[in-house]
Amino acid sequence: MKQTIISILLTLCFLTGRGQIHYRLEGTVGDSTLNTRLLLWQRMTAMRVVNEVIDTVDVKAGKLVPTVGTLEEPGCFELQSITEEGETPKYQSFDFILESGTTRLNMNLQTTSIDLNMQSGTLLNEALSHFQEVFYPLYLQKANGNDSLYLHGLDSLMRNELTRHNDDVLGVTELSHVIGTANPQVVAKWLEMMSPRIKAGQVWKMMGMAVSSNNKDTTTQGDYYFPAIGEKFVDFSVEYDGKTARLSDYVGHGKYVLVDFWASWCVPCRAEIPKLKAAYQKYKNRGLMVVGIASWDKPEASLKAIEEDDIPYPQIINAQEIATNAYFISSIPHIILFAPDGTILSRGLRGGEIEKKLSEIFEE
Repeated sequence: MKQTIISILLTLCFLTGRGQIHYRLEGTVGDSTLNTRLLLWQRMTAMRVVNEVIDTVDVKAGKLVPTVGTLEEPGCFELQSITEEGETPKYQSFDFILESGTTRLNMNLQTTSIDLNMQSGTLLNEALSHFQEVFYPLYLQKANGNDSLYLHGLDSLMRNELTRHNDDVLGVTELSHVIGTANPQVVAKWLEMMSPRIKAGQVWKMMGMAVSSNNKDTTTQGDYYFPAIGEKFVDFSVEYDGKTARLSDYVGHGKYVLVDFWASWCVPCRAEIPKLKAAYQKYKNRGLMVVGIASWDKPEASLKAIEEDDIPYPQIINAQEIATNAYFISSIPHIILFAPDGTILSRGLRGGEIEKKLSEIFEE
């Protein structure tokens, strides 16, 4: 009995302490005359996209006033100046990791040069600084036109890094730095090196979507989407003009439905609209519905674009990030085809792919 009680207590202690990160942040900003306040902005954890301000950090005479706090798990952070909505931050640091212990930053807020933004004090930050020290000269090779040398060195670097950091926030942070600089098929192989725990998370899935959207090999494009092809649709609701619109108003009612996530200011989005209109006119009497989801846009701008482009199919206005967050969409346009029962048949359709997919369904 006594041993059982001790075992329970030890388990409770373990669970209570698990994930409690006690951090301290200090350092310099490269300008001994600077006095300002910065936002402590969390980009992500190993598994979740966060993108939230969790604290502020004061700068006095070019030094960060030491800041302490707690987190549920280690995360990737940056510092940036306080701005009005839509403004570009005047000051912005490179990424660093907050984990248990003291993170020291030696950076220059006046530049984005990697070699002037170093992190130290904890294991993951030391490793991140080493990664930057190797990556920066490689990237200069790319800037100088030596793509093959860059890609060969980057592949070697990432495989080495992900062998050691395939189950922590450093691995996904490093991936986020390079994901747009290499061949999508190579990046997909790096993603496959991550642990099952990381693969179950939101960050990995969003990175996979970014790779998929740039991957000309369409046979692999569905692998990273979430919700995935073959899964049921995820519903969402949007308020506008005193009314509530839901995706379930259109999807899952016995028709094929093309859903277009778009915005008025997005030139590629507007370029897809004629193709969607043509598909709607061709197949609307044969069981197809088309729905637009006006995202990341002012309602009045969306309505003006709908009138200008003479869009005949229904729209959900003022979706902002509600709809794109539901489908982990990081760029638009993004077009999804749903089956009559609400199952996702295809994601990321563009251009001629729309007609090709619809002809496979309706010309049989």
